[in-house]
Amino acid sequence: MTIIQHIAAYQGRFDQFDAVVVGSGPSGSMVARTLAEKGKHVLILELGAHAPPGAVLTTHQSVFGRAITEDNIADGNPWTACCVGGGMQFYSAITFRYRDADMHASRYLNSDMEMDWPIALQDLNEHYDYVEMLMGITEMGNYPVSARGTKIAAAMSLLDYQPKNMPLAILPPGKNGGCSYCAACDSRSCPIGAKASVFTRSVIDDTLLKGSITLLYGCVVKKIVLDKQGHAGSVECYIPFSSQHLSVPVEKIICCGNAIQSSALLMRSKSNYAPQGIGNDYDLVGRGLSFKISGYSIGSNPLWLQQPDLGTPHQGAPATVYTDAFYQAPDVPTGMGGLIYEAASPFPEKNIGHLRIHYLAGEEAWSHNRISLDDEEDVFGNPLIRFHYKNTENDQARFAFLADRADDILRQAGATSIEREVPQYKKGSSHLHGTARAGQNPERAVVDLVGKVHGYDNIYVMDASVMNFAGNWNPTHTIMANARRMAIALD
Repeated sequence: MTIIQHIAAYQGRFDQFDAVVVGSGPSGSMVARTLAEKGKHVLILELGAHAPPGAVLTTHQSVFGRAITEDNIADGNPWTACCVGGGMQFYSAITFRYRDADMHASRYLNSDMEMDWPIALQDLNEHYDYVEMLMGITEMGNYPVSARGTKIAAAMSLLDYQPKNMPLAILPPGKNGGCSYCAACDSRSCPIGAKASVFTRSVIDDTLLKGSITLLYGCVVKKIVLDKQGHAGSVECYIPFSSQHLSVPVEKIICCGNAIQSSALLMRSKSNYAPQGIGNDYDLVGRGLSFKISGYSIGSNPLWLQQPDLGTPHQGAPATVYTDAFYQAPDVPTGMGGLIYEAASPFPEKNIGHLRIHYLAGEEAWSHNRISLDDEEDVFGNPLIRFHYKNTENDQARFAFLADRADDILRQAGATSIEREVPQYKKGSSHLHGTARAGQNPERAVVDLVGKVHGYDNIYVMDASVMNFAGNWNPTHTIMANARRMAIALD
């Protein structure tokens, strides 16, 4: 049975594990499960505690440190969600598979870094199948289209934008344990377990596995300690609850903290063996940071306030319809656009009388988009993380095109006024990618095709850091599939 407890309460030995995984989100949990399936004994170290049912992301994250942004203010978000189970506790449960265009974005976009994935889409297919089986997606059936989604889809159809039902990892209403329409579930922890997550789908339950999983939370992993050239001997940890410093021995260390936290850990791990940090001989760690270009348009009409479906708070899944008509299209700047979909506000009452549409796309990966470590330290004694991020003209044009198409949909739906929310993605987002690029050439990539850091025999990165192009879809599904692919290859 999986052990999950605060690290200060743990009485077991730390030298019994075959692998130590940093981070318990979708990548870390999938890596741990895959290794335990192979008979390995795995320790997961996590900073955040449990997020209770019904928790709101903004409230939960308010106690965790911020990153310094281009405004020289610590108002950036270097987390997806800092908790046991990671971002899946709060995500929208959108479950797309990536496309060939996502794996070979250099056909459309420019970069001074490796932007194509070093694997083919078919290398992920069997792992997508596994994730969909584990999440129960194949048995869920279609989630009902919301009233707002119905209106948006009708407008898309009239514009020939070819609307489709959103693939969701949420049990539909009417099924045992299915959605009860309790609240808009975006950025909230599902109170009844209808939304697939690390816990509701038993991702880290080792009961039927050959190996074991131990998850200890309340732990800051400050540094990977090398005991010889190219080899990690331990990780240096700090327990805020008891102000205790702890050294945990490692056979293998696998970074799955997210694309910001994993690279920050590698950069903090300086020593005589790695004076620039682990994997950073060519100044690549932290570069190619991708948040996805992302925005929202909100349409309003006073008449909608009188309609029973639109004049009330939104309930249930926030996104039930989408269009991929501009994913790849000749009239889109560069030929590669992105995704447009219904996205109700996470605050149900803010949807009264409104339709809200989200548009997003993976951005060009440039080396000037990166994280660095500041001289100022956080409460744990770690250097604050600083974002350096600027979009290219191509990305600005793509973003403007998608925003205009979203506005077209709202006008077609009958909106008499349209507002665009001020984009916040440059301050960090739930979609973090690309800071430890994958490839065979150590002068161009931080890790190899299975996540092993070049020049090291037991240090790995298996989260979204290794995604050379962020992709135009929501990434959780792909993060899990790719993590399993890499973990299977681990000796």
